[in-house]
Amino acid sequence: MEKATLFVCSLCRFSETENSRDGLSGGQHLIDRLEGELEAKNLSDAIHLQPVRCMAACGRSCNTTLAAPGKLTFIFSNLSPTDSAAELSEFCQQYVARPDGKVPQVERASSIRQATAFILPPLPRN
Repeated sequence: MEKATLFVCSLCRFSETENSRDGLSGGQHLIDRLEGELEAKNLSDAIHLQPVRCMAACGRSCNTTLAAPGKLTFIFSNLSPTDSAAELSEFCQQYVARPDGKVPQVERASSIRQATAFILPPLPRN
């Protein structure tokens, strides 16, 4: 099984008015929380957590993308840096369990449904 990659913008703000807390950006806070959640769900071998410096959606932070070869790509915006790590890691678990990455909307947590900005077709496998 090929690993899926969860890209997370490390520069996202906590909110429009709050760039950082205790020296951490909202994105880095989300990354730190996701590391623990993915480990707790035994997803470290299935999901590669990849911080990125910018996803060019600063007005809709926090932003993430989940992608894997041969699977749908999900792009999420407006994720809470403090409250979305558990639901996002649950979605990752659902995603890796499906060969095509298609997680039915009714099975996604409401915060993940609301944050789903785009779903892209799979990239072809090489």
